[in-house]
Amino acid sequence: MEEKETKKPNLNDYEAVRVAAKLARKINSLRLAAKEQLAPEELAAMDQRKVTTVALEELRGGKKKRLMI
Repeated sequence: MEEKETKKPNLNDYEAVRVAAKLARKINSLRLAAKEQLAPEELAAMDQRKVTTVALEELRGGKKKRLMI
């Protein structure tokens, strides 16, 4: 996997919500795939924040990471 950082986009509120929702779906699918492969004791070490919160924080901070798979 390769990470790319993009510049903070100039989005209106509606566009920002759409971008954050798309990013949250991607984060969620990656987390679900990881959970299937981890042992129960390793699950506690995973990020427990809500995916929507993570996506909004990344978008707000200008650190929106797009994971290229």
